[in-house]
Amino acid sequence: MNDARYSKHPRMAALTEAVPTASKWQWPLQDLFRDLRIQYGIKLGLAGLLALYWAQLLRLEHPSWAILTALVLMGARYVGSITVKAIMRVVGTIGGALLGIWLVGDYTSTPAIFLTLFFFIVAVAGYKFGQVGSHQVPYAYFLLGVTTIAVVTYGVADPAQVWQTGLNRTLEILTGVISSLLVTTLLWPRYAREEFLEAARASLKTVSKLVEMQTEAYIRRSDAPLDVEQINQDFIERLSVLKNLLQAGARESTVFNARLSNYNAFLVSITNLFHIVLDLSRRRLDSGILDHLRRELELVAAAISEEFDILTGPHRPGEKLRSSRVNEAFSAFELKVKEIGEQGTLFAAPLKTTMAFYGHVSALRSLRDELNNIRSGVQGLPRVGQPIPEAKPHWGLLPTIDWFWVKVGVKGAVGAVIAVLLLKWINPPGSASIPLYAWLLTIAGRPFLRAGGAGDLRAFQNAFVATLALAGCVFLLFLTTPFLADYLVMNLVLFLILFVFGFLTARSAGINFWIQFGYLTISAFVGINPQVPVASQTIIDTFLGLMIGMGLGTIVGRLILPVLPQRVLRDNLLELFAQIKALLTGDTHREKIQTQLAILPVEALQATRQIRIAGCSEEERLRVGALVRALQALVTQVTDLISRRHDLPEIAEPILRPQLEVLETEFKQTLDAFAECFRQGDCRRALPSVPGALAGMDQAVEQIRQSPILAGQNLEADVRMLDLVDRYHAAGEALEECGRLVRSLEIQRYWGDYAL
Repeated sequence: MNDARYSKHPRMAALTEAVPTASKWQWPLQDLFRDLRIQYGIKLGLAGLLALYWAQLLRLEHPSWAILTALVLMGARYVGSITVKAIMRVVGTIGGALLGIWLVGDYTSTPAIFLTLFFFIVAVAGYKFGQVGSHQVPYAYFLLGVTTIAVVTYGVADPAQVWQTGLNRTLEILTGVISSLLVTTLLWPRYAREEFLEAARASLKTVSKLVEMQTEAYIRRSDAPLDVEQINQDFIERLSVLKNLLQAGARESTVFNARLSNYNAFLVSITNLFHIVLDLSRRRLDSGILDHLRRELELVAAAISEEFDILTGPHRPGEKLRSSRVNEAFSAFELKVKEIGEQGTLFAAPLKTTMAFYGHVSALRSLRDELNNIRSGVQGLPRVGQPIPEAKPHWGLLPTIDWFWVKVGVKGAVGAVIAVLLLKWINPPGSASIPLYAWLLTIAGRPFLRAGGAGDLRAFQNAFVATLALAGCVFLLFLTTPFLADYLVMNLVLFLILFVFGFLTARSAGINFWIQFGYLTISAFVGINPQVPVASQTIIDTFLGLMIGMGLGTIVGRLILPVLPQRVLRDNLLELFAQIKALLTGDTHREKIQTQLAILPVEALQATRQIRIAGCSEEERLRVGALVRALQALVTQVTDLISRRHDLPEIAEPILRPQLEVLETEFKQTLDAFAECFRQGDCRRALPSVPGALAGMDQAVEQIRQSPILAGQNLEADVRMLDLVDRYHAAGEALEECGRLVRSLEIQRYWGDYAL
């Protein structure tokens, strides 16, 4: 922007060029330290060292609890209101300590009551940690669960010291909380608001590539093959990033959460825009009509390209986007369309040709509207250092029960209760860490399944490999503990371990099994306190406790209500069918439904990629992916349909409305049949079909065209009728494509609980 301005002033340009490098000196390592992986590795290392230093300065009994807390909370990588975050984490820690003291002090003599209450508290903490709608408080519940388990673990062994134990565990965990908050806030702070905007620009660039390809192939009649599949894959990846940022930002940033409705509306608009552009390839105009509109369409294409350049270009906070020629170009286009319509030649053409023309015009109008929505959305997103913009309308609904997280909370509580029973029963080696490790391994990785993780699939194989890795760690510690007795060496080694761990996990979208394994192994390493001479038995007992906790968490997680990709895919598809049906039915909570319809397909595609079972071949995964993308197209068509279905001219209502109602009934029955296929895990059945109802609608339209009832109406009434009919056709054809793909699936071969 500045270069363009200086080019108009030669003297300024000369002055600028005269000192090209004097003020632009760069530190040689500056680019290296801009790398996200380097930054996160350093931040993780410093947070761990800070937690360890404070724990030793305060003479706390178990610094490993501070390290583990800091490691887990460093996963909350975005800056929010540090006051709110600190209060939530402190409240959760203190609340967990008080609950643990209460349980141990009052009920250890009555195990039935003690274990029941412990189960309930830990289950609620696990559920609220992940429940949709908890937003600013999930880590408060997480720390409540961690602290309760910590106090109970030590308290059952020595109830007389429960108050001292509660105080120690609280201080240790708060040390980790404060360390992570300080490092995240002060060192290379990351703002979910800015990263969301950058990810949105990347998504728009992907859409602009598709627009460019469609323009080349359509307006200029190019025969070059379109690489739509690759662009589709790229766009899904971009949407996945936006979805993950949406969840992380809502959890960690007060400002982001305060304008969550703005982000939801933006996500819906960008998804609709992509599928509107895809739909344009279906609406090919007759070459004769195209010749009359070529100049106007080229102007529209140029204006759209300019608009994308503006939307995807960087702009400073508070800077208003410059205007474009989109609306001006569309006005000229619509005038030309009106001129063609008034000539009367279109209504003498076959119905299919006329509907294709007005359907194309309508699709271009939808494209313009979504571009305007996105422009408004970009300017309505919060920016760092700027006043919070006005909020979009939001749902304001009461939260509902999230059954996915109910199962997770129950599983975590079962693992923790079994671990406490083991402590009282056989007193296994490394007993102090077993309940917490079993709980963490059961709940911490579950959100990652909806962001591309594998859940409990192949949990036993992973646990076996991890056990071998732990055995290697024990052998390595035998060799290195004499060198770690030096304070400086110990801290350097810990920093190096944390840096490498952070470097390798910086780009992860969530916490998978191996990240959890890293958390627990590093905390166990600190727990043996290698700065003093360490007995071999201590090392063995520590890692045996880690293995027992990991084994218990794996068994509970895999055998009790397992979370598997194919089940998440099934649940998402069932919800997708239900929400599309609700949209057709006219549900009043339309904003909520549209947001869910934008997110559910992304989660479904991520789950599809993780299904690695013998019965699910690569071809099958491709078919499932094609089905999900077809459902996304169906969502766009149905959204367009319901926005226009009340535009039917009143004079055509008696003839056409009954046919449209029959067609909508067929749509709903077909969606119910799809849902039944996936609910039963078998697509080998007959499915309803809509061509008959579409043919009935076409006959009614032809009857209206042949009768004189529209003779006294203006052209706009005819256009609205044909536009609406074309939208029903588009939705019906999308539904037929979905049915074809459903019938091609072989989900009966992999829908069950396989591949331990």
